[in-house]
Amino acid sequence: MELYFSDHILFLLVGVIIPLRTVMATQPEIMHMQFTTKLKLQLYWGNNIYLWLLAAATVGVWWFNGRSFTDLGFNWPPVAPSGAPLYVLVGFAGLYLADTFLELRAAIAQAAEGDEDDLEKIPLELGFLPQTPYEYLHFISVALTAGICEEVIFRGYFIRYFQLLLGLEEATHTLAILLPALIFGIVHIYQGWRAVIKISSMAIVFGYVFVHTESLWWLIGLHAAIDLLAGALAWWLGARAAKA
Repeated sequence: MELYFSDHILFLLVGVIIPLRTVMATQPEIMHMQFTTKLKLQLYWGNNIYLWLLAAATVGVWWFNGRSFTDLGFNWPPVAPSGAPLYVLVGFAGLYLADTFLELRAAIAQAAEGDEDDLEKIPLELGFLPQTPYEYLHFISVALTAGICEEVIFRGYFIRYFQLLLGLEEATHTLAILLPALIFGIVHIYQGWRAVIKISSMAIVFGYVFVHTESLWWLIGLHAAIDLLAGALAWWLGARAAKA
């Protein structure tokens, strides 16, 4: 495989321009938002459309340049991670969810200790995460979309891009994993810097597994599952606090 002009244009758009815009414009806007149900649904479906368009552009460039989708990570039957990649993946997923649970619980507890109407603060503390069954129903689409589209773009495409740009030698694998992970974390800055660190760490682990298995299937499933469980935790903790 080799890189073409269209690959560089796609990377410039998705890997440079969009992250910069996110840091400079989106983050300040998010900080002042009141996350009502109406706003959450607008964000959910707007994000879905946005990601599917980016993923379609990514797949389109890949196909236009005559590459096999197996090289993008869609080999069949799926290659399951084993050995060190499996242990790293499972261990990190458990730690990630545990940290998410503790973070959400702490946010709710802090809101509940305030002097004003504490329950009204809880949705703000939890941000865009679902707080009702209706919100969670829509949030499912967000988790599935992120699992598919973000893995295609940031693992399948970007890691291959940097491997081709830097060389396929094993010594370049670290940079090919770290650079997309950094970009992936930055585009999630609307969730705060703590989330950027967590998400970048997840991206490094996922990138490590992708390089060793060359398969996206398991990463897509695990990514979606982590998001679904995080949303369910937010819903459950918020509902519990509201009843207290």
